[in-house]
Amino acid sequence: MGAGLGCRSRIRPRERLSRFSSIRIGGPVSAVISVSGLAEMEEVFSLRSREEIPGPLHFVGRGSNILFPDRGLEGTLVRLETADLSSSCRWREEEVFVEAGYPLPALAREAARRGIGGFEFLSGIPGTVGGATVMNAGAGGREWASLCRSVTIMTPSGSVETLPAERMGYGYRTSLFGGRRHSGSEMTGFEPLPEGSVVLGALLSGFSARPDECQSGLARHLEYRKRTQPLDEPSLGSVFRNPSKGPPGYTAGRLIEETGLKGEFRGGIMVSRRHANFFVNTGGGCEQDFRELLDYVSSRVRERWGIVLEPEVKVWNA
Repeated sequence: MGAGLGCRSRIRPRERLSRFSSIRIGGPVSAVISVSGLAEMEEVFSLRSREEIPGPLHFVGRGSNILFPDRGLEGTLVRLETADLSSSCRWREEEVFVEAGYPLPALAREAARRGIGGFEFLSGIPGTVGGATVMNAGAGGREWASLCRSVTIMTPSGSVETLPAERMGYGYRTSLFGGRRHSGSEMTGFEPLPEGSVVLGALLSGFSARPDECQSGLARHLEYRKRTQPLDEPSLGSVFRNPSKGPPGYTAGRLIEETGLKGEFRGGIMVSRRHANFFVNTGGGCEQDFRELLDYVSSRVRERWGIVLEPEVKVWNA
């Protein structure tokens, strides 16, 4: 982990959360601070314990699947970034330890360059290692849990712990950090993590492969996502989880599309015409617009198919 660079000098008061959201939504937050590495995270917890920054602490990477509130948040938004890609991603043959702020597309590209397979599906996910670790990010039938061997966290007391992946309770788009499994049942059989813990990094493992094959796989994933998803418009990625029940092969996007909801909108937020499981900000959209559209789409799908769609987007309350 990198050395501390003096976090206190980088505290920015009363920023708008929309600046840090991939869908450009969110009101003011008391303070924002960007950190990279263990020493800087230790400093943040120390500043908070001395009440030199407002609490609570809210941890975020690229804000690519979080709906921030229009009213804003009290406390400090802690943005996990990577100051130096080369020092934040440490390889040893097919294994790599990657810091939480490392971008997933960059990780996929570096793995392909080295001839390490298994990382290609990350190429089109616009998040970070920390976010992928928390939500078990996935695409194209692959998910983070297939790569993850252990997770390093920091607790609010400042202690650093490394947990085997089995301790994370990974399920479909969730983990112990996410709280519930896809089925909606309570997380059982796993010791809870200390409240307020944050991911520092993860140890991942791929497999040896030819670099040209990795590059081809990377290109296929990117081409598919560019062709089928509104990557050029502000969004939060997939809005709903794919249902565990329903017609075989029916994703959330297909259910929404066949309910006739492509192009449906509330205020400035619209169901994408390219992919029905994406909501895009057409200009001036706000949290309330997104919530209203989410509720409407969910109710229409339930009426048409008898299926309750569960949000994949994380909705933060003021």
